[in-house]
Amino acid sequence: MREGNRNTQRFTDKGETLREGNFYILSGVLLYLESVDITSPEKTIDGKRFRKDGRTKCIFENGTQSNMLYRSLAKQLLADGRIVSERLDEGSVNEHLYKTMSSITEEDDLTGYIYVLSSKSEKEEICSIKNLYKIGYSSTPVEDRIKNAESEPTYLMAPVNIVTIFQCYNMNPQKLELLLHTFFGSSCLNIDIFDKNGRRHTPREWFVAPLNVIEDAINLILNGEIVHCRYDADNQRIVRK
Repeated sequence: MREGNRNTQRFTDKGETLREGNFYILSGVLLYLESVDITSPEKTIDGKRFRKDGRTKCIFENGTQSNMLYRSLAKQLLADGRIVSERLDEGSVNEHLYKTMSSITEEDDLTGYIYVLSSKSEKEEICSIKNLYKIGYSSTPVEDRIKNAESEPTYLMAPVNIVTIFQCYNMNPQKLELLLHTFFGSSCLNIDIFDKNGRRHTPREWFVAPLNVIEDAINLILNGEIVHCRYDADNQRIVRK
C-alpha cells in the first residue's frame, strides 16, 4: 500500500463480495479474512429472502482473531470499513473487477460465476499439455458444481483444481463464457473422452492459453476492446488485429 500497488476504497457492499484471502480495514484496523464457513445458505421461503451466513476467521494486524458471523462482518464493514485491492497493475483485470466490486450494493444481482479450472488427470495426453484450462460458467457455487468431476466427461473424467473464480453481477455470465470460448476457439482441446458407459464425448470447454492471457481476455471483453484483438494460439498471446 505504501508503494501504491494496492488501493483502498470504502466498503459499500452488504456481504456478497466478502472473499477468503482478501484484506479489509475495519474501524482503522487491517484484517485478513482467512476463512468463511457458510452454514446457512441463501434461500427464499414464502417469498422472503434469507441471506447466507456462517462463521468467519478474521486475523487482525495486532494478532488478535475473531470468528464473527459473516453477515455481522459485512454490516460492520459497511458502517466503517474499507476494502483493500489486490496488486493493481494499470489496465489489469484485477483493477477493473476491483472498481466494479467496490460499487456493488444489495440491489445488485449475483447472476453467476465464470471459473477457470485445471485438470488432475493422470492421462499422458492431458497432463502433458501446458497451460490447459477449462473456462466455464456456473449459476451455483463452483465448489458444488465440480463435486463429481471425475464422473463427468466435461471435466475429462478426472478431479479438477479451481484456479480462479469471477463473480458476475448484473450481466449474463453465459454470454461472457460464450465470448471467451469464441475468442480462444483456435486453441480448443480436441480429444475424445469416454464415460463410464463407454460413450464417446468431445469436451469443448478446455483451452490451451496461459492464465494471465485468459484474465487479459476477460478485461478486454469488459472494456469492449476485445473486438480489436485476436488470440495467437501458436505463440499463446493476444495480438491486435
